[in-house]
Amino acid sequence: MEPRDLSLVVWFDGDCGLCRRIATWLRAQETIVPVQLVAAQRARVAGCPIGLESLLAQLTVTASDGAVYRGTNAWIVVLWALRNYRALSLRFATPRWRPWAERLFGAIAGIASWTKRRAAR
Repeated sequence: MEPRDLSLVVWFDGDCGLCRRIATWLRAQETIVPVQLVAAQRARVAGCPIGLESLLAQLTVTASDGAVYRGTNAWIVVLWALRNYRALSLRFATPRWRPWAERLFGAIAGIASWTKRRAAR
């Protein structure tokens, strides 16, 4: 499969305000491959074979070639799909930069979790 034949589905927490803001930002970006953003809460209706609890545990991306990316790998694949961020994604994928990517995306996930808990109060 050629990259031009690939498409991605990004499953995000639709109940998380930060996650919705990031999804809105992603929708505004120019992509190299098609990217569809779907709230994880709609996974069953959208035909996703991954359970809701698993999707909510960390960012998940499914690819049209059957690949599933989770956590830092999912973030890197999303950046890879964006025209203005592909070079950054390739850097984050290297052994030298991977620890920085894990810290960055781990921090984003932590903030998202914190804001969701705070909003639920």
